[in-house]
Amino acid sequence: MKSHIKILLLILIVVDSSSYSQIKKLNLVGNWNMTDYWGNKSDFILSEDNYASMTVNGEFIDGKSFIIHGGKNDGQKGEMKYIINYEKTPIELDLVAMKENKEMGRILGVIKLINENEFLMIWSFDGKRNFDFSENNKEQIMTAKRKG
Repeated sequence: MKSHIKILLLILIVVDSSSYSQIKKLNLVGNWNMTDYWGNKSDFILSEDNYASMTVNGEFIDGKSFIIHGGKNDGQKGEMKYIINYEKTPIELDLVAMKENKEMGRILGVIKLINENEFLMIWSFDGKRNFDFSENNKEQIMTAKRKG
């Protein structure tokens, strides 16, 4: 009886560690081409040190250092970082605006993987994560393809 328990525990440990390794194998760090519903394209870069850079309306925003346009922080220096939770389904990817190491705002994102080089993404700007990847929400869905 005790040997059956040991075997069961061993199987559980192997299954748990293999699912963890599958999560760790996926790596979204790198350069991506993003395309929205209307065909607008932008660069989207996730760095190893958790900075996010992107093109918005033709302007490249360097996540490590950019100038804030508008609002009470107009003209000041900011940073943009990202946080990924691979353990959630769909994967959660949040963009975090930082100023002087303080969080100033957050854009909530979810990712639906197509394969390791392509995913669908929805950004939420209202503080509520949008999980709707259906045809009814197609205007909110962006497609990302890994460069190179």
